[in-house]
Amino acid sequence: MLWRKVHFRSLLEAYEARLWKVQWWWEVDPVLFWAVLILSLFGSLMVFSASMTTALYAYGDVFFFLKRHLLALGLGMLGCFGTTFLSLERLRKMSEKFLLFVFLLLLLVFVPGIGRAGGGAYRWIDLGPLNFQPSELAKFAIILYMADALVTYRERVRDFWRGVVPFLILVGTMCLLVLLEPDLGTALFLLFLALVMIFLGGGNITHLFLVAAVLTPLGLFLLFFGKDYWMDRIIAFFNPWSDPRGKGFHILQSLVALGSGGLWGRGLGESRQKFFFLPDRHTDFIYAIIGEELGFVGTALVVVLFGVILWRGWRIALQSDNEFEALLSMGIVASILFQALINMGAVLKFLPVTGITLPLVSYGSSSLFVTLGEIGILFNVARRRKRKVE
Repeated sequence: MLWRKVHFRSLLEAYEARLWKVQWWWEVDPVLFWAVLILSLFGSLMVFSASMTTALYAYGDVFFFLKRHLLALGLGMLGCFGTTFLSLERLRKMSEKFLLFVFLLLLLVFVPGIGRAGGGAYRWIDLGPLNFQPSELAKFAIILYMADALVTYRERVRDFWRGVVPFLILVGTMCLLVLLEPDLGTALFLLFLALVMIFLGGGNITHLFLVAAVLTPLGLFLLFFGKDYWMDRIIAFFNPWSDPRGKGFHILQSLVALGSGGLWGRGLGESRQKFFFLPDRHTDFIYAIIGEELGFVGTALVVVLFGVILWRGWRIALQSDNEFEALLSMGIVASILFQALINMGAVLKFLPVTGITLPLVSYGSSSLFVTLGEIGILFNVARRRKRKVE
């Protein structure tokens, strides 16, 4: 009789443990969960619509890009589930090793047979059906490392030479590797992300303005003496009509797509700009296709969903009683938000084109996988707080 009671209790405990793992989303923020899921599925739909012409013409398969995107989405969902249950204490202890690992990946893109070139740039590692872009992982590596360091050495944060300069040297080295690929947009974003982390960690805003003032001439030097297309993007930003068939072609076709969509759009799948008028239509400029097919309503929906992610993610960070987890969450939310703003700003001609894609929406396996993994960490922080309250 005693054996039966013990056996029944063991079965009950095993069932409860399995039920808890299956219904893990009950313990995370449900609003954030649905916002991310809707945006990811909507992105998959728009990737298919925007890429079908290129896929059929270049590969003879209208589903070519969609299949790869869905594979990345599936892997990203698994990664999201994994980081939801990851030990954040262990992750924090691995922050330095993880940063070194990303440095190694950034070097591997230049190794023949491992790195893959595209458009004259070495940004990817060939993984068969998918390509991985280490610079996407570098964004999270900087957030993780700096969240740990800023909490561990909080007394140095407001000291320029001991608290700011060491971070700039470290991040600057990573930016240099990204710049050699070459990828100026991502390099500048990594640097900007580091400054945001210092600010969120309690850094002196005067120091940050000083850094910006010192680095601005360096940025101008790179524009003038770097790759020709870097300066072309600046020229196109200020006056795309000066060369409508050359430098300004991207942005002008983007504006045509947005303008022709009106309030409700032409209809899903009815874009005309995707018929080889608008370049990078399923990556950098997918927001323009959304505007053309679904109009202002569609573009506003994307903004609202990102707003929900900002609201719930920031709420998770503020409610955390762990300083490291709060700063890590803030960094993740800031990274996703600023990438979205930069991408949409470029499509709307509010900012120069940088090559930064729209998180969770644009085609790009690396960005999708890393972003969903970061979302999982937000779920993790929310779950840990809810368990402490209960």
